[in-house]
Amino acid sequence: MLSFNFHMPTNIVFGPGRLAELETLPAFPKGGKAMIVIGQSGNILRAGYLDRVQGLLSARGVASVVFDGVRANPRTEDVDAAAGKAREMGVNFIVGLGGGSVIDSAKCIALAAANTGPFWGSMAASAWAKGSALPLIAIPTTSGTGTEGNSIAVLCGPEGKRGFVHPGFAPAIALVDPELALSCPQHLTAITGMDAFFHAAECFLSTARQPMTDMLCLEAVNLITRFLPTAVENGADINARTAMAWASTAAGMCLSLSSPISQHALEYSFSGSNPDSPHGAGLVLLSRSYFAKLIELAADDEETSDRLLNLAMAMGFGLEEDPEVHPFLEALEALLEAVGLADLLPEDLGFQRGQVAALTSAAMQLTGARHFVNTPVKMTEADVRAIFEGVFE
Repeated sequence: MLSFNFHMPTNIVFGPGRLAELETLPAFPKGGKAMIVIGQSGNILRAGYLDRVQGLLSARGVASVVFDGVRANPRTEDVDAAAGKAREMGVNFIVGLGGGSVIDSAKCIALAAANTGPFWGSMAASAWAKGSALPLIAIPTTSGTGTEGNSIAVLCGPEGKRGFVHPGFAPAIALVDPELALSCPQHLTAITGMDAFFHAAECFLSTARQPMTDMLCLEAVNLITRFLPTAVENGADINARTAMAWASTAAGMCLSLSSPISQHALEYSFSGSNPDSPHGAGLVLLSRSYFAKLIELAADDEETSDRLLNLAMAMGFGLEEDPEVHPFLEALEALLEAVGLADLLPEDLGFQRGQVAALTSAAMQLTGARHFVNTPVKMTEADVRAIFEGVFE
């Protein structure tokens, strides 16, 4: 029997060239001062995106201050610093301009700035469960996390890497202009695109799925399989960039409407222990071993087995392929090869076989979280260890 909730509070403005509408969009957050949150790498400045957004805000009478301290795999101390600055300067709303780490940080800053206390401790104690947040405008410049389409933020803190859910994280406006991804480097295009792929695949398999997510997930899987190789090979292809931008946003929507499964919990062990390790790359490292174990455990689960075949078909692979290899694993391998990630090794990201026990232990700390709870098969500690060991084979 179907039973689900469907609520999408974010106004999604999508299409090439639509950043220009920032000057004229109706239903805009009230107030005359915004904080623009960007990454510390300087890419947003070099691409000219910061100047452009500041100009568009200024044209509608909004002054802006900039917080440029967001790191990859964002940190709770950076959120607290930015929130303090926002309160001190009387900021009315937040603009997140950048990739997933930036927009996740902007979500947390928007909530922390409207409340008091440190972010991590307050969230852990549910002190802000009923707290409101400053309005947020999300402007993604990569196509991967889809965080502009949901009420989830991922942050690194004292206990490792964690995902947080709060109604205040939902952006008031998500302005998704695929032209902003044209400057995204080849390797980053590949790993962020695979992040979106796994969001869609996991949410399709999740026991928290619903009819809307089924449609969006299969759409995203199909588009990523078709267009990510082109976006990687020719970053100036606006058709491929547009397809990837929509696939990322669609998969991101599914993270709220459905749920990722335990592949994401296992990846938090990677990027939580090494903040310089990109989340999408960690998912790629896990993917072959993780899905091989999932397929093994789901052998007697007809519904999950059927869904794995549906994913393979959305990727253009069917039962007529190699009978010795599961169609989804074959399709996954073909996609990894097509985007240049088939030879990625854990050592490339600084991980060693000797860390398997620690990685397993960290992942098992999340068995009560929705990632494990919504996995369609039960995964024991031995299964999790076997998956990590498989990464190093």
